[in-house]
Amino acid sequence: MDTKSLVKMAKSLSDPHRLQLLKEIAKGTNRGCADLFEAVPISQPSMSQHLKALSDAGLIESHKEGRNKFISINPAKLQELESFLQSLKIT
Repeated sequence: MDTKSLVKMAKSLSDPHRLQLLKEIAKGTNRGCADLFEAVPISQPSMSQHLKALSDAGLIESHKEGRNKFISINPAKLQELESFLQSLKIT
């Protein structure tokens, strides 16, 4: 994992709302934005900004079906982060 990517992920995880959103997204595959609004009561513009930050960091993926947008965790990026953290572990 390159340093730039790691810094972007760390910055995206430094916000409490983003952590809460990530936890909610992780509860199920293809969570809809409406589900997230119920779980994390923030304004629509704030929700969009937080989801964009998580997406730009590569931590989440999204796809559209008609007018609905569905969001899920990016398992590959999560694995990269986990591998990095494991590399810091003293044995």
